[in-house]
Amino acid sequence: MTRRAGSTRMAVVTTAHPWGDPRVFERELATCLAWGVETHVFVPLAEPPPRSGWSADPRLVVHPLAMPSGRLGRIRLALGVWRQVLRRGPFALVQFHDPELVPAMALLAILWPETYTLYDIHEDLPLQVESKSYLPPWLRMPVARAAACMLRSARELFSGFAPATEAIGLAWPAARTRVVHNYPKALFLRAETLGGPPDPLRVLYVGGLSRGRGILLALEAVREARRRIPGLRLELIGWVMDAETGQAIRAAEAEGWCLHIPRVGPEELMEHAAGAGVGLVTLLPQPNYLESLPTKLFEYMAMGIPVLASDFPLWRQLVEDSGAGRVAAPCPGAVAQALADMCSDPDGLLAFAAAGRAAYRQRYRWEVESTNLRWHLRRAGLDPARLP
Repeated sequence: MTRRAGSTRMAVVTTAHPWGDPRVFERELATCLAWGVETHVFVPLAEPPPRSGWSADPRLVVHPLAMPSGRLGRIRLALGVWRQVLRRGPFALVQFHDPELVPAMALLAILWPETYTLYDIHEDLPLQVESKSYLPPWLRMPVARAAACMLRSARELFSGFAPATEAIGLAWPAARTRVVHNYPKALFLRAETLGGPPDPLRVLYVGGLSRGRGILLALEAVREARRRIPGLRLELIGWVMDAETGQAIRAAEAEGWCLHIPRVGPEELMEHAAGAGVGLVTLLPQPNYLESLPTKLFEYMAMGIPVLASDFPLWRQLVEDSGAGRVAAPCPGAVAQALADMCSDPDGLLAFAAAGRAAYRQRYRWEVESTNLRWHLRRAGLDPARLP
């Protein structure tokens, strides 16, 4: 792939991910800036973004998009964003992150055949559609099939694909695909200085808070485990995604053993999470979760927090290979039993914490994984080693 004539710049386009999203901004965009690439980002913004750390880099150019209203507004924004990217071009590489951008980016790929168009694929779209609660059950399968058809028709137009897992990558042309795992940055290793050994009375969950992500399961499991370990408490760090989950969290807080902290940045996350005894990854066995790799799992490893994950084949292999914790069937009784067993064994928690940290250092750091993103930049003619 030859770099588009006269351009050493790249564009990052998202209409669904907020400013500061860990994969889009904290990892990939920040890394491209550190490599010296002038990076233009197209993202919905209600106000000017903060300029500190990576976002203060003078090579970052922000093109605010209008904030969409509802799902229909988001679709309209995604379909029309190609015009704004076209006006700001040319670019050597255009990286986009949302499946609803496929039609607009396919048009850009036709208009700019020399530009490297990179589809950064976070989830398996057809499987994700099958799990959407806002779609009537009878409609999910036809929509999933339509999504699969759209992706098949567009795959030949794009220059490269950066799926988040090997399972997602199987659907894309091998010669143009390099998996870019969603591993956290090494800054999480600093948590070693913030907390002592794992506190067997502290249970943690980080991330979106919803039924599908196992929060109702986690609340029920901790409530049950407290019959054996009365001092056990649950800390939830993340954003509430549905009313039912919010109500259940408030009820647990009123009982005095649950604490909810809204979404925080990486530094604050380390301060809050350091020293936790067990980190939960209790997602339910929905199709789009079975082959996913939740970032929280690796963040727990980096921070020395023993892991208790749902017993999915991929997660079981990862947890067993790393020695970072245990898995349990994603039901309240099994999670409660595993949780009580882990929290009754402080020496075991220390061993899980040490093994998780070691595995993170060796394999699961973004600083190691970013070489796969570099592969795509080199194919676009943006070899970071040769940039000024």
